[in-house]
Amino acid sequence: MRKDAIAFENGNRANVITAPCDASARAILDILGIAPPHAVILLFGGAAKLDDSRKTQLATLLADGVAPVAAELGAVIIDGGTQSGVMAMMGEAVGQSKTAIQLLGIAPKGKITNPEIAGASHASEGASLEPNHSHFVLVESDQWGGETSTMLELARAFDVPIAAILVNGGEIAADEALQSVRNGWQLFVIEGSGRFADQVSLAVRDAQSAKSVAASEIARSGRVILFRVDNSSQKLQTELRKTLS
Repeated sequence: MRKDAIAFENGNRANVITAPCDASARAILDILGIAPPHAVILLFGGAAKLDDSRKTQLATLLADGVAPVAAELGAVIIDGGTQSGVMAMMGEAVGQSKTAIQLLGIAPKGKITNPEIAGASHASEGASLEPNHSHFVLVESDQWGGETSTMLELARAFDVPIAAILVNGGEIAADEALQSVRNGWQLFVIEGSGRFADQVSLAVRDAQSAKSVAASEIARSGRVILFRVDNSSQKLQTELRKTLS
């Protein structure tokens, strides 16, 4: 494994670990340099096909609902780490926070386009790292989703209460959400955020309407909390505290 630092134009510096797919979570944490958290908040999904009003509502939930709880409880937030969709919104929320929050991004190295990263991707489907993250783990994979097992193993390795949040999302987010409930973690599904999140919410409300095996299993897990995208940030704070405390 290799440890580097990356400096962003906004003045933020972040630790970057490059790790093989089979690296143990404990070995990664031993060199990552992250302060032991008291809780973990996992963020899955994206913001594809959402109109501006929905994006604004999501950004508010993350900035006024998720970030304050992470700051208050000393939680680390874990997401995909790139400057896109809901991850960019989470980064912006952390960047605006008046309290330091550890934000760990985990992504496949082969899809990252930052020129400071050795072997940076030039593929059209690549993405840059979000500049408000405090730490990154880049898994040696050329495929989106190649980082999923590492992400979940790292969350588990912290050995603290865990809550997962599903926003929108496609096949990769569906797998991440499914693995989360199989691990026994509470899954907040943001209803009204589109795509897989709405499939799950529909399946929870009407089991016969499940559009996939994954949505059906998640809905039947007993681990789902439905939370509407237009609900108040204060309500999300309350529900997250209850799950993580």
